Amino acid sequence: MVSGMRSALTLFKENIEQAKQLSSLYEYLLTKKFPLSFDDILRSQVVYTVSAFDKFMHDLIRIGMVEIFSGIRSKTPRYLSETISIEVCLDLESATILPKEYVFEQAVFNKLKSIAYQDPNKVAEGLSYIWNEKQKWKKIAINMSMNENEVKTKLKLIVSRRNAIVHEADIDPITGKKYLINRDDCDTITDFLNSCGQEIFNLVSLPE
Repeated sequence: MVSGMRSALTLFKENIEQAKQLSSLYEYLLTKKFPLSFDDILRSQVVYTVSAFDKFMHDLIRIGMVEIFSGIRSKTPRYLSETISIEVCLDLESATILPKEYVFEQAVFNKLKSIAYQDPNKVAEGLSYIWNEKQKWKKIAINMSMNENEVKTKLKLIVSRRNAIVHEADIDPITGKKYLINRDDCDTITDFLNSCGQEIFNLVSLPE
């Protein structure tokens, strides 16, 4: 399952790169002098970047829980306190054709799929399934050469902007106009979440 986390990292990097390509597309379209605004391309970059990070957290947590189930990662208190349905217990007990690990992984996926791992508290909560570290964001921040409050605040602001784009059309309720957005800010967001995801991987992945 170590290769599973490595594969998840590769996919995350691909998703981040695809998100960042949107700002290049934005700049290209600006050179064409069309009488249109292409700012929504940048807004899409923010949304896709947060989505890539969210999925990566889901992947790491799911894969890590399967590693625990398989006996290659230490159990955490959060993992041990999690409940599963009797139906899943029966499926695990009767698993013959499909490996028990596959049945367990599907159960984890179904249980966690509705949770958004974007807010710092939710991310820390999810990582508790696989990482028994009390000062998670402090460790992550140190690896990013930042302080804990700075990292958590920046992530919250990014998620807030993403939510404004997705749920409120990025419109200022006072002025009725869209909030300003520019390429530098979007690339900074993408680079930050790329770095954050990488350092979380470095901290939770098992040695290869």
